[in-house]
Amino acid sequence: MPPLLHFVVDPRGWTTPPDTDVLITLVQARLRNLASLDVQVRLLDEHWATSLPRPETIALLVLARPLVGDWQSALQAWLSERHLLYVAFFDGAALEDLRQLAALTATQPIPRAPYRLLAQTMPQLDAAFAWFESLLQKMQPVLVPESPPPPVRVATTRWRNLPSNAQDAYAYPDQFTLSVYGAHGYRLVGASHRGRTHAHHGTFRDDAFALGATPHWNILAVADGAGTAALARVGSNLAVSSAVEAIRAAAPPSPTPNDLGRAVWTGLEAAYRTLFDFASAEYLAVSDLNTTLQLLIHFPLETSCYVGVVHIGDGLVVAEAVDGQIYSLTEPDTDPDDGGRTFFLTSAPLNEWKRRARVYQFDERLSIVALMTDGLSSDLEPYDELLQPNLFGALRQRVLCYPLPLREGALLSLISYERRGSFDDRTLAILTRD
Repeated sequence: MPPLLHFVVDPRGWTTPPDTDVLITLVQARLRNLASLDVQVRLLDEHWATSLPRPETIALLVLARPLVGDWQSALQAWLSERHLLYVAFFDGAALEDLRQLAALTATQPIPRAPYRLLAQTMPQLDAAFAWFESLLQKMQPVLVPESPPPPVRVATTRWRNLPSNAQDAYAYPDQFTLSVYGAHGYRLVGASHRGRTHAHHGTFRDDAFALGATPHWNILAVADGAGTAALARVGSNLAVSSAVEAIRAAAPPSPTPNDLGRAVWTGLEAAYRTLFDFASAEYLAVSDLNTTLQLLIHFPLETSCYVGVVHIGDGLVVAEAVDGQIYSLTEPDTDPDDGGRTFFLTSAPLNEWKRRARVYQFDERLSIVALMTDGLSSDLEPYDELLQPNLFGALRQRVLCYPLPLREGALLSLISYERRGSFDDRTLAILTRD
């Protein structure tokens, strides 16, 4: 038997409260390709969690206002491999409710963070049904009875996913995530995903990132090791880890904005000298460690902030303020004689890179800061069209609604998409304020 589809719609806050007959018509029109399934639609009440169906069910909860009553324990008891729940919400829903719902549903098959709806209108409610329909399409094998299998056709697999050599002296994991509680209520999360090309050949991920915090500063570093460098992964990891540690160690107890620029220089110099020292100690050419570097320090104040940043190579460093304004904090650094070739940390004297460091003062808080390698930034072009929906909007809908430890997996899932022509490693480190 295919599962029951169960819709629970919050009737509160509508100019014209939704009618169940209208909702059923809307749902059936949206899910006409799955018309053979049993569909139920009901309005939310205080007993919704205790009256969820007992047969195998996939449910959609559409929230408009804070939930009431002891629904958490009832929902936790209901959720299982046979009972799945997805959530869409309007801005009137309570953030704490969404966090708890996200935590309870994070481990179910095909997990999705709560889906934000822009306005409490019927077209937006239909958008929630369309989103739910896309989830059902991914579950199609379990939603419809099995049909006779197609004729067997033997073909080679185009893309493989081979593990890298874990016994290598300089082995790094194929995927990596990390989260850190930052200064002044900010949260830092990063994820790095091995690209298709490396996965196909069983070679190492060359991207790296590091996160850190002091009582006053939030620190992020991202690097992309050169594909032509023998130990690119070593260079990228050494650069980000040494930069963050040096900044953290040199942070004064009561910093001023002027300390921010000096700290950026400290981290930059530590990364630079670490690569040369490692190459000398291991009898390597320093070009074997070629890597880009993005380094950012965030100094939040009560209603404003300072940002210190330096960027060597390609990739993208952007920020969104609380009013929705998007800022590009750096310019990707490429070779003027060859636009397809980037610079690396060891491509020029240290003083050349120090001159590129910048300190910005913002008269408002920043809601999201993002550093990323070009494997991700190139998929967000053109930036003026795609940054808001595909980066900042996606982060809110699929990552930031989770509690901090769960954001690591959600962020990795966000950047682990498949796209034609996108083969490179992808790394994204973000700073946000709950």
